[in-house]
Amino acid sequence: MRLNRLDLVRYGKFTGRSLDFGAKKAGSPDLHVVYGPNEAGKSTLFSAFLDLLFGIEHSSGYGFLHPYPTMRVGGEMEAGGRVLEAYRVKRKQNTLLGPDEQPLPDNLFPARSDRSTGQPTG
Repeated sequence: MRLNRLDLVRYGKFTGRSLDFGAKKAGSPDLHVVYGPNEAGKSTLFSAFLDLLFGIEHSSGYGFLHPYPTMRVGGEMEAGGRVLEAYRVKRKQNTLLGPDEQPLPDNLFPARSDRSTGQPTG
């Protein structure tokens, strides 16, 4: 899976911010490194990506600026030749939405796994 763009619509200290990794260039290495000073938002970006894929945690530490019901993270991913744009919101069901605001299957992305065992964590 390749992350083309990460949208921090309302997440952590960010409002309406995007990180665009650009198009993949055929035949070229495709590695991106995100760097910056302390407190710039690198960990927030990583958590936003995980929350986009797997859902925003029940007690998220990133709801301090935007109330839980308004949190929203999105992006564009590429996998198996398919491009998917999706947004994740914080609620109990239908948390994954397409660009048309229609619900997508909450489990569209593979489950998180325990890195030490490789087993799904749920």
